[in-house]
Amino acid sequence: MNNDFVLRKVCGVNVVMPAGLKVKDFGGALVLNDTGALIFEQLQAGKTAEETATALVAEYDVSPEKALADVQKTIDSLREAGVMD
Repeated sequence: MNNDFVLRKVCGVNVVMPAGLKVKDFGGALVLNDTGALIFEQLQAGKTAEETATALVAEYDVSPEKALADVQKTIDSLREAGVMD
């Protein structure tokens, strides 16, 4: 995970914003739903995709397989956006 980004709740909305030198290069922010925010927080804390999926299963009524697929999809999206290495 790229630690040049931070997750903040702004007016009830989960927003991932660049920090430091990334502010100039990124030029924006990402809005995440609550599931995306939980995934982002887990990954930023150094959790694996599997550990993150386990956290989703504990928080939401979702199967382990669906949770892992959602985590992988979110990882792909974060990489595409340049938020994750």
